[in-house]
Amino acid sequence: MTRSNFFEDHSRQQTKFTTCYMCACRCGIKVTLEEGKIRFIQGNRNHPVNQGVLCAKGAAGIMKQYSPGRLTKPLKRRPGSERGAGDFVEIEWDEALDVLTRRLAKIR
Repeated sequence: MTRSNFFEDHSRQQTKFTTCYMCACRCGIKVTLEEGKIRFIQGNRNHPVNQGVLCAKGAAGIMKQYSPGRLTKPLKRRPGSERGAGDFVEIEWDEALDVLTRRLAKIR
C-alpha cells in the first residue's frame, strides 16, 4: 500500500468561517466543504465567543443539513386527528402561507 492511500485528497475542499445557529450562543465555526457539500464542522479557535470549543449540538449541525428525517415541507395536522397525536400531512408553501395569513389577520 502506498503512502497516498493513507491520506485524503484535500485539493477539492474549501473552508468557510461562519457562526453556528443551533442555539443562542452563536459560536464561531469552521466549515469544510467539498464539491459544495458540508464535509466537516468544527469550532473556530479565533472566535471570541467559543475559542474553538463546540458543543454537541453545533458538531451535529451536519446532520441537520443532510438528515433524511429533516423537514423539507410545511406540515399540517391531518383533518380529524387529535392535537398532540403527531398525525400530519405535507402541504405546499403557498397553502401554509395562506393559513398563516388568515390566522394573523384575525389577531391584527
